[in-house]
Amino acid sequence: MKNPPLTPPTCPGCGQQALLVPKVVRFRRRDRILPLDSWSWQCPGECSDPFTGEHPFRFGDPALMEWEEAQAREAWSIRFGEPMPPSERGKHPGPHRTVRVPVMLTPKEAAQLDEVRGTWSRSEFLRQAIRRAG
Repeated sequence: MKNPPLTPPTCPGCGQQALLVPKVVRFRRRDRILPLDSWSWQCPGECSDPFTGEHPFRFGDPALMEWEEAQAREAWSIRFGEPMPPSERGKHPGPHRTVRVPVMLTPKEAAQLDEVRGTWSRSEFLRQAIRRAG
């Protein structure tokens, strides 16, 4: 398992430099599943996940997510002998969503978001807000 050549971010809770810890992710395309040894960032301090309360707090960032997706494309090609197909998650007409945007909120901000979003998912509420702003 290769370590990603990335500069560790700081924990959004305590500001300490995060540690790289192993994890397993699964990439699914139709009936195929590719398990992949990967990484996540972990708070070295006492921070708990602001949404679940789980300890230790583990998180991703855009650079790590891009690295992980590149590793998945390479592993998919080796295992299945073809390029990794695009995700079919959220199939809908129009352009495919391929850009991830991790957003960290405080518990108060998350509660406010949940209060105003109604029956929409958090993602759909944010997409609607972007459309209204544009």
